[in-house]
Amino acid sequence: MKRFGIHHQAAVTLAAALLAVTLGACGGSSAAGGTPPPTPLPTPGGTSTMPAALQGEWQAGEASPIGYYDPSSGAWQGATGSSFILKLHADGTYAYTGLLAVGGGSCQSRILSTERGNATFSGTRMTFTPTEGDVQSTVCGGPVKHAPVTPSVRRWALSIDDDGKEALYTQTEDGSGSPTAFHRTDRPGTTFPRIGISGTVTAPAGHSVAGTLIVACYAEDPECTSPATKTRPVTGSGAFTFPALEDRPYLLSAIQDTNNNGVLDSGDLVDIYSTTDAPGPRPGVRPPAQDVRMALVTVD
Repeated sequence: MKRFGIHHQAAVTLAAALLAVTLGACGGSSAAGGTPPPTPLPTPGGTSTMPAALQGEWQAGEASPIGYYDPSSGAWQGATGSSFILKLHADGTYAYTGLLAVGGGSCQSRILSTERGNATFSGTRMTFTPTEGDVQSTVCGGPVKHAPVTPSVRRWALSIDDDGKEALYTQTEDGSGSPTAFHRTDRPGTTFPRIGISGTVTAPAGHSVAGTLIVACYAEDPECTSPATKTRPVTGSGAFTFPALEDRPYLLSAIQDTNNNGVLDSGDLVDIYSTTDAPGPRPGVRPPAQDVRMALVTVD
């Protein structure tokens, strides 16, 4: 049975979760609201106008950079964890501060990145062009090294996290790294009603469902390019749950990378709609939905 319809990016995202150095997850805040509007897919052309929905201050991570590094003295203070703050202004400028601190005991390594510049937008892609900034790093308490900041392109989507809280998801343009969520810190973020999708997956005779991942993509994004694409592992019984999704149609895919090589090849397991034997177009599922059934087949 030949593979069909699962693209390279989905395979990489599902089979090998990479560390996204510039992003992390953090909690959001309250305030009731409705369903967030769908994020538009990329369109030709660009604009320097900062989308109103993105303007403000966002943070990802579990610790504030304040207190871990003193820019006036250049002194590091002990810390572990990460914090990334992104400020997006109405005039098209931005400011970014990121701290990544890992290790412990006699060996702690840290990276501090600060930059300011201009942000431009083209559909769901945003380009950051720094006009000033610095990347400082130290390994195991060694000397602090400096590196210049460089332009970067990221894909973005406004969506909700597993708690139903408003989140700004971003990911590198090439899809490397795991997309994670920034949450608002300049004002209370919106919390939406939690509606999700749950179901079960079955494996063919002689195979187990262990290691299977379920992907939920926007129905209008069958290649799963949006950083708001969600993935979930199945339980030992094959059950899966997406606890909070937007009120819009999704396409579900299943994949089991049996040899853990990060790509789909012979011997892997996928859902029937990801093969040339698909009985028709992949059906859309709109939350709330329960008892969704998916069956795995073997890739020849």
